Amino acid sequence: MSIKTKLVLVFLLISLVPLTLTGVAGYYHITKISQLALVQTRESLKKLGEAMVEQKAADIVKTVQIVIKHIREYHQEGETFNWEDLRYDPLFMTAAVQTVGKTGYSGMVMKKGKKIITFLHPNPKLIGVDLAPIAKKNKEFWRIIQEPKPGERFSKGYYDWKEPDGHIERKFMVVMPVPNTPLMVVATLYTKEIEAPLKDLKATFEEPRKKFLLQYEIGGLATAIVVFIIAILFALRLSRPIIHLTEVAEKISLGELGVPIEITSTDEIGDLADALRRMQASLRKAIQRLQRRHLRRRGY
Repeated sequence: MSIKTKLVLVFLLISLVPLTLTGVAGYYHITKISQLALVQTRESLKKLGEAMVEQKAADIVKTVQIVIKHIREYHQEGETFNWEDLRYDPLFMTAAVQTVGKTGYSGMVMKKGKKIITFLHPNPKLIGVDLAPIAKKNKEFWRIIQEPKPGERFSKGYYDWKEPDGHIERKFMVVMPVPNTPLMVVATLYTKEIEAPLKDLKATFEEPRKKFLLQYEIGGLATAIVVFIIAILFALRLSRPIIHLTEVAEKISLGELGVPIEITSTDEIGDLADALRRMQASLRKAIQRLQRRHLRRRGY
């Protein structure tokens, strides 16, 4: 490998390695910051969504209590109050079944001994269905739908739910008992609605990351070209006098002591040229002395 090639490679390594390391570090930190921001935002959205569902369930409980009190006040004296009749009361149905967010809804379940039965639901086909069989298929759902533990106002949690078309969706649910009744309000919401703003946020972080990569690639390419040109020019400037001195040394070794040394620099290359000049002068003097001795011996 020639000295010119070595110099070019050294320059490229010295210049491009730090640039590459800086770019990799910059990209790593941008990615890390965006991931951290997304994680924190997801947690914030999760808490916000949970709080919204919890508040909605609490509001429905209060509304249902007022409706039940109103119905009882107008209930005929001596007539037995039947909880099942509430299913057909329009005011009660409106109070119990509401939309939660854009994709969620609320309903009611009734606890009968160890059974938990759907009391009201947006889908009429599910009203009156015993939810116990779901316990075997969906333990997360069954754990949440149970009555809250002593000291807790409600139970809540996430569970996977199989949609009619067969795909699985993650949902969040709050189950809040209506005081002094066998009824519990159920409010549920799809987690994809809670995390929907993350898509826009990901796009917001992705845009500057793409711009950084593009700018880094363009800057790196431009820097590589500039460094390559500078390295070649420097290598040529440094290698030319060395090549010239090599040629001079070869000619001197062949006896051409008068070959000119066309280097006048004051650096190490100039010192080498001066050394070759002194060597030329010494060789010429040595040859002249040998010639004179030879002539004397022959009597000239």
